[in-house]
Amino acid sequence: MVHKTHIYDFKIFNAIFFFCFAMFLACFTDLTYGQQFAGESLLGRLRVSGAFDLSMTAAKAAPEASSPELLPRPQEAKDQLVIAFRERIVKQITSNWNHPSKIDDAIVKELGLAYKEGILEPVIVSVLSDPRLERFFPEGAKMKPEEAARIFSMYVGAELESNGHVPGVAPIEAWDAMTARHLALTRNGSPVSSEAAFLSEVGALQGTPFSSGNRVEPLSTGQASFSKRAELIKGARKSVYLTTWAFYDDETGHQTADLLIAKKKEGLDVRLMIDKDTAGLYDKGVLAKIAKAGVQVLRYQPAAKNYYEFHSKILIVDGKYAILGGMNIGNEYSHLAGDQKWRDTDVFVQGPALKEAMKFFASAWNAQAAEDGLSSFVPASSYDGSPAGSAQASIVWNTPGQEPYILLSMLRAVYGARERINIENAIIVMPPAMKIALLDARARGVEVNILSNSLETIGDKMMSAMILGSFPELVKAGANIYLKEGGLPNRLHSKFFTVDGSYGTIGSFNLQPRSIRYVMEITLNFSDRQAVSELDAAFKKDIAAAKKANKVKDLGIPFMPIKGLIHKLMFNQL
Repeated sequence: MVHKTHIYDFKIFNAIFFFCFAMFLACFTDLTYGQQFAGESLLGRLRVSGAFDLSMTAAKAAPEASSPELLPRPQEAKDQLVIAFRERIVKQITSNWNHPSKIDDAIVKELGLAYKEGILEPVIVSVLSDPRLERFFPEGAKMKPEEAARIFSMYVGAELESNGHVPGVAPIEAWDAMTARHLALTRNGSPVSSEAAFLSEVGALQGTPFSSGNRVEPLSTGQASFSKRAELIKGARKSVYLTTWAFYDDETGHQTADLLIAKKKEGLDVRLMIDKDTAGLYDKGVLAKIAKAGVQVLRYQPAAKNYYEFHSKILIVDGKYAILGGMNIGNEYSHLAGDQKWRDTDVFVQGPALKEAMKFFASAWNAQAAEDGLSSFVPASSYDGSPAGSAQASIVWNTPGQEPYILLSMLRAVYGARERINIENAIIVMPPAMKIALLDARARGVEVNILSNSLETIGDKMMSAMILGSFPELVKAGANIYLKEGGLPNRLHSKFFTVDGSYGTIGSFNLQPRSIRYVMEITLNFSDRQAVSELDAAFKKDIAAAKKANKVKDLGIPFMPIKGLIHKLMFNQL
């Protein structure tokens, strides 16, 4: 049985699988949007635009009289036509799975014809509903066709806007241009061993300077993190601010809810911020319980950018203490109950870095609170940055649609490495600049060690093909690639990074294009040998229990004929 958290990931990849063919067609057609389509779905916009009509070109648009909407057809005849299209498409998928070019061409042709007949949407829903395609979905992960259409609309909308096909919306920077610019910014500079100069360079790149006097303590088990969370919340005197991607309706979720509610009853300022789509997936009543007690709950999703995602996880207590990292609020992270015991990492921080923690929360909350009817304003200046330790640290975040500061800070650290790089990350679909930087590190003789998930712990062939497909060049260059074992109940969810035994990063950031383009992420960057030594010890323990890929074939990359097509058309979404 596929675990519930994986299902959301599978939805994204499976939606991309079935609909990247439609995107393939759209990419080879003239997309012109000269009108406003207020309140209309993206599929409707595509139909009106002619994106699915192979006969249309920029020079010769189809006349209005031939529009599918103006050629009514009896419902029974439409139903029969939908069935005929479904049969042909399903046959192409099931018969030519090992011949991707045949699938691509045939489905593009069929979708174009379905558009011309005015039945594109029912054909898509019918194909997704066909039981003969069940085997292309992981067990338990098949979504409702309507949900697939919603996700497709969201992701296609992102691609259309990102690539400049929507009037009034500027295209985002292309990957080649961004990669060249990022490498130019990060290739030259000081080694990590020159601490003052190196941290100054990283601080300038990430837009957040490092501060001294911080206490930094990695929390490498669920028990360590959730015990510390409970301690901090119980001891709170003024405020408790919590952000998360997912808040599960399980023992850990209700235990955390009870802690928040108890503090609200004491009169503290208690707030919860969560990703809107994920809240809808996992909430069976626990969020309503929290809100009913008077805790303000903000579901992040900008109205103008419904494909933006909130993946940041941080707990801030009294503006003085913070815990951030990879852990959501659920049993698989805390290990409080159940058989799901994921490997994850958080970090506790106290000191001047809390200034940026409060700035992050205030900016994210205040940007959407009024829009959601939550009038209460969070002051960014409400923090206690009293020195508490010896670490140099900074809290850095990515805001969707803006410069990916977390990636920039990591690139500078990779180029500052002289001895060893350790990367532990759950989802790695290697961004081009990072792959180049790591290959350059190997060329300099730097030891590169990477731990991520295997097919066994991912549990889905499509996701596995994308993740594991990031590693062949690195294996050939002599990087040490380790893959987590133990099945889905023991999946890796951790996201940390260390360099030369003195510099580290812990946070929510997955090393993937989507986290760079569309996801709000947060990390703690720090220079502290004690904290880094603890992370390196945890990494050593983790790789000792993992499988090493000595050769490319050891990666176990599943055969996935459409992998190249997905990379070409939907790389931003991976």
